[in-house]
Amino acid sequence: MKLLLIDRDPTDLAGIKWFLHTYFPGDVFIEMCTSISEVSHSIRQFEPDAILLNIDIFPNNRLAALYRDMQKLSGAILAMTTEPLFKNALKAIDLQVAHLFVKPIDLELLKKKLTTISLRTPQITEDAQETTNDSFYNQLFLDNKSSSIETTLHFTMIEPEHTETFNKLYNWLQQTPIHFHMKTYPLSNRIVCLFQTNDIRIVEKDVRTLMKEWRLISNSSLNIGIYDGTPTTIKTMYTLTKRALHQSFYEGFGHIFYASKQYETQPFDPLLTPEEQQLLISSLEDGNLEAVKTFLYRLSNEGIYYEQDDLRIHLTSVLAQIRRFMLKYKLHEKAVIEQHYRQLFHLIIEHPIFYTILNGIISFTQTLIELAREARIEKRADYVELAIEIIDQQFKDSALSLPFVAHKLGISPNYLSTIFSRKQGLPFKRYLQQVRIHHATKMLRETDFAISEIAHLNGFDDPNYFIKLFKQQIGITPNRYRKN
Repeated sequence: MKLLLIDRDPTDLAGIKWFLHTYFPGDVFIEMCTSISEVSHSIRQFEPDAILLNIDIFPNNRLAALYRDMQKLSGAILAMTTEPLFKNALKAIDLQVAHLFVKPIDLELLKKKLTTISLRTPQITEDAQETTNDSFYNQLFLDNKSSSIETTLHFTMIEPEHTETFNKLYNWLQQTPIHFHMKTYPLSNRIVCLFQTNDIRIVEKDVRTLMKEWRLISNSSLNIGIYDGTPTTIKTMYTLTKRALHQSFYEGFGHIFYASKQYETQPFDPLLTPEEQQLLISSLEDGNLEAVKTFLYRLSNEGIYYEQDDLRIHLTSVLAQIRRFMLKYKLHEKAVIEQHYRQLFHLIIEHPIFYTILNGIISFTQTLIELAREARIEKRADYVELAIEIIDQQFKDSALSLPFVAHKLGISPNYLSTIFSRKQGLPFKRYLQQVRIHHATKMLRETDFAISEIAHLNGFDDPNYFIKLFKQQIGITPNRYRKN
């Protein structure tokens, strides 16, 4: 953007020039003129896009000629005056100025006025014209090796922190002076910007300015991806830049990401192991929030990154264990807690920032631990779920029995037997046997332990009884099962 400042006071002009160079969005090229006799020459030579002049220094008989010169070459006229007199207002009307400032100028207001000025459309470069004529979106999503962008254009992509501000961001980008040398293409939740320059330093300067100005007007942040590799197809640049923006899942918003600087992801099994499941349940039962935090924060060690989808699957597995905990203490019957649980599920699946998801899980877990503590006091726990948890933890102990579990829960064996059979559809003893046989089959498949040893490791004192029960439930003997 080219701006001509006209005033007799060079000190005032120097201050305005410094402010605009420091804070005005984009590159602003400013010339100053301090002599009335040189105004026409300066306008013709500099060809400004906008003019800011002190209306006090021009007599009425010079206004007509001045207006003709300005209208030929300038896009907009702003004026300033030392005194807000009627005669000066008339001068401003004669010149058809966009705004009349009273000295000392409100520099923030000046910046806003310059931002909203409709600038002259610059001559589009050959590369930009080619991009316009061809279907940009076809090039973006379809392979077309002939549609590479040359070094006179730079590919960038912008995403807002809050998706509801997307339309506002797109309209704002089209009004900024930086739009003077870039083309914008909206996608579903990002905006592609092609900068018409062969200097990436100019692009970096402009996007930093965009981030700063957007923060001021919207109180939210942007993430901007820059393709900084060799010229290639638009689709390839889009793919690499989009992948770079995925780093915001770990880094948050307010960053510039380069296509050439992407983190390497580590292999990660998203499903919880039985040991991890047990660790979570034990931590919840013990009210050990710090253990839960440690378990979750291990996923965010500095310098170690995993695929987003794997992390989200892993956290839904964590949520499944939290759900078990809720059912034990009937916390799902509380409408507010159930609603919070469902919101947390969507947070894990959809939220763009990893740390926000972790903090959401921790906050919800803390609430559940406190409510479970109250439920224990009020004896509102689901005794069947608690009994199943004891079985899962201690099935290897041959002394585990219905009376033992009932005593541990503080209820009578008859009551536990009744509610267990009603909820699970089979007696306590039969359920315990099924759990033991299930774990025994796994050991038969995965280990070379002797049949008698497997029996003892799964709560059977008598190997013969184990073989008999195994055949009843599975249909064949343990030895035959292993061979098959």
